[in-house]
Amino acid sequence: MSKPIAQTEFDQIWQAALSQNEIWTWQGNRGWRNLPSKLGQGQRQITTLRDGFQLWVDDVIYDRPIHLDYLYQIPQLTLTFYLSGNFRIINPGLRHEEDRSEVSGESCICYLPEIRSIEYYAEKQSLQRMTLSIDVEFLRTYSGWQQIPDRIRQLIDGRSVEPFHQTLGIQSAQHQPILQQILACPYRGAMRQLYLESKSLELLTLQFWRWAQDEQPPAKLPQWKPQDLEKLYHAQEILRRSLDRPQVDQRPPSLLELARQVGLNDCKLKQGFRQVFGTTVFGYLRTYQMKQAQRLLIETDTSITEIAYAVGYGSLPAFSNAFYRQFGVSPRAYRQQ
Repeated sequence: MSKPIAQTEFDQIWQAALSQNEIWTWQGNRGWRNLPSKLGQGQRQITTLRDGFQLWVDDVIYDRPIHLDYLYQIPQLTLTFYLSGNFRIINPGLRHEEDRSEVSGESCICYLPEIRSIEYYAEKQSLQRMTLSIDVEFLRTYSGWQQIPDRIRQLIDGRSVEPFHQTLGIQSAQHQPILQQILACPYRGAMRQLYLESKSLELLTLQFWRWAQDEQPPAKLPQWKPQDLEKLYHAQEILRRSLDRPQVDQRPPSLLELARQVGLNDCKLKQGFRQVFGTTVFGYLRTYQMKQAQRLLIETDTSITEIAYAVGYGSLPAFSNAFYRQFGVSPRAYRQQ
């Protein structure tokens, strides 16, 4: 592995490139920030959709590992969708998700106006992510906010809010086509801005709704019919089998795939998991992954890397961070107990 680039060298490379006007190109409401060639290749594309509402698309490959340690200062709310690659990030002092992996396929909402950020990026990895940056004042241009997450409401109301990072799990089937439509936008000029704004607002709405629904207590539903309960337990078994068989081509199904396989609509499947199993489908999957990992660490000599892949993780750092969040100890330390 190449020698990592630390914060001081990283800053020096950026400053040298900026001084030579090699970085930014602007055309109307659209800008491109090229990655300095000494770091790798790629760029960030920024589109200002409205005052206080921006769309960023990052697509970079670092030639060497990157280890950063700096003061993160983005006073806006950000919604991020990870399209490829993964990295580790630590925000010391953050109440939840202080040490985490941001991995391909996941999404998150965060508000980190001023907090230390320690970040680790791998070399020769395609890192692509899409971010919406939203000023609170932009949200206040809308009225009648209902059914939104509590912390977003507090921001809109002007109340004090601690910095937060909220992982929302794997992108749903609703998100995927919107993300691809944004990346492949066929329009130019004003039509492009209208198109991207409409798609970005759709993503914003879906994420707010998704988080708000996760905050709601399970609804009191009528007693489940025996045939529907059987379908829920079948769904549970499908998830378990997808992790009990570590073949390369065996992966957990998406929510919609799982619903189709058992003959329930996705809404009823989600409600059923909350009522019968006391968690979301995604939460059940992650808990079962960790239980399987526990068993393999205790009962076998399988390497930790192989265990990570066996329980459905695409990288060792992502698995190690998830295991630590679940049990408060690393997989290696757990095995040595």
